[in-house]
Amino acid sequence: MTVEKMLKDSMWDSVGRSVADSVVGSVWRSVEGSVWCSVMDSVELSVRDSVALSVRNSVHAQISEYRYEC
Repeated sequence: MTVEKMLKDSMWDSVGRSVADSVVGSVWRSVEGSVWCSVMDSVELSVRDSVALSVRNSVHAQISEYRYEC
């Protein structure tokens, strides 16, 4: 194996690896981002719903207590 062939092979190896890494990385990042966003959206919605429900329940309880006190 000549030095020139070794250099050419290593250059093509590194080019192929970097292209594969960037393609796989971008695909993985977009998939990961969309999954993460959907998970966070659903968590945020459920937390918001439960907070709204508890606030509404406590407000109703306070209103009914106040009404009974009158």
